[in-house]
Amino acid sequence: MNARTIALGMGTAITTFLLAGAATIVLLGAGEAPAIGIIGVFVGVVVGLLAGGITSVYGDRLSGTAALALFAYATFGVAFVGIAGMSYVNMPYADEVFTFPVHIGVSVVAAVVVALLAIRGRLDEGGATA
Repeated sequence: MNARTIALGMGTAITTFLLAGAATIVLLGAGEAPAIGIIGVFVGVVVGLLAGGITSVYGDRLSGTAALALFAYATFGVAFVGIAGMSYVNMPYADEVFTFPVHIGVSVVAAVVVALLAIRGRLDEGGATA
C-alpha cells in the first residue's frame, strides 16, 4: 500500500457509496418510507468501505485498461462530491450552473480527462499503453 493506492481506495469508496446507496434507494422504492433512505446510506457505506479497502490493498496489481478504468471510476465520485459540496456551502451560482445533468456531465468529463492524462503519462514514460 502506498499513497496512490490509498487515494484510489478513497475515491473508489466514495463512488461506490454514491452508486450503491442510490441504487438501493431506487430499488426499494424511493419516497415510500422514510427508512429507505437510511437503508440506502447504510448499504452504500458498507459496500463503499469494502470496495475502498479492496482497492487500497490490491490497486497496485492493476495495469493497463483496468488501472485507467479505476482512475476514472475514483475520479467520478470525488468530482461529484466536490460539486455537491459547492452547492452545500451555498457558493454563489453553483445551484444555477450545476443542475443535475450538468453535475453528472462534469463529473464524467473529469473522469475521462483523468484517464486520458494517465494514458498520456504512460506514453511519456515509455511504458505500456492502455
